[in-house]
Amino acid sequence: MSAAIVSFGETMLHLSSPYGVRLEEASSFSCFVGGSESNTLACLARLGLETIWVSALPSHPLGRRVETELRRYGINTAHVVWADSTARVGLYYALEAPNPLGHQVYYDRTFSACALINPDAADVSVVDGARMLHLTGITLALGEGPRQVFCRFLHRAREQGVPLSFDVNYRSKLWPPDEAARGIEEACQQARLLLCTRSDAEALWGMTGSAQSVLQQLAQRFPGDGKLKTIVLTLGHEGAADLTDNNYREEPAYPTEGAFRFGSGDAFTAGYLYAYLEGVLYRELRATGNVTPLTFGNAFAALKRCLAGDIAYITQEEVKQLLQGQNRNLFR
Repeated sequence: MSAAIVSFGETMLHLSSPYGVRLEEASSFSCFVGGSESNTLACLARLGLETIWVSALPSHPLGRRVETELRRYGINTAHVVWADSTARVGLYYALEAPNPLGHQVYYDRTFSACALINPDAADVSVVDGARMLHLTGITLALGEGPRQVFCRFLHRAREQGVPLSFDVNYRSKLWPPDEAARGIEEACQQARLLLCTRSDAEALWGMTGSAQSVLQQLAQRFPGDGKLKTIVLTLGHEGAADLTDNNYREEPAYPTEGAFRFGSGDAFTAGYLYAYLEGVLYRELRATGNVTPLTFGNAFAALKRCLAGDIAYITQEEVKQLLQGQNRNLFR
């Protein structure tokens, strides 16, 4: 059996102006590679898990930049569908600034290689025997081709008995909430591990109240067809909570001075998913302290906020030190 975590989705180039500099005034941009699914896989790959990313990229330097970057983190990119050199990579431009101006994002991803993917070119059989299929709601909003590939992966995983991890990841700039709620219904029902933010639960289904109440509403809405299901609700600066078989847990966020928000939710997902899959580092830390998947996810999110870009370039030693409460002041 393959030990891989398989995912399908778009990865873009992220062009960011210097902190606090408006895009229209910037004379230079930092260029990062980022996509929700590949951000999560990159974290998992660095922790030693096998990961496979399926997508489409153009056969030109920008497409190769994306693929090379993901391979550098250890992701298997052998199943990328290569479009011709006239295709384009999706872009997004970001202004990062303190509140009240805050972070602002502008997408330029219409007609990208992934948005125009030929569904028949994507090999969904790569999910056969995988440990987990990880998908997000973003992909369903990109166009007919990505929707078809998403659904084929969903159905193939169900036929093959491969569990689904699904991150709601609602993007209001891509589709309205009523359309999104209908679009992700099947995935939410099928998911063995369902992840959602508190704000997305309210925007898509009108669910409000305490974290425990929202999780119970999600559990009633998406019962899981009799299979053991875990639902995770992220709570921003408050931390995160989960519900499994009516067992509720909540863990506070780790304090962080980091201001880099992009990718922190994906880092949380990676940390939680790694613990959910009983990764070696998680088992080691659980044996020596009170560590849960929630604390693991919260630790990854806090560390990611210290790092620019989309992908959490985090070492196992840094995870250990944070979870074990060790002093990080190196200049004593």
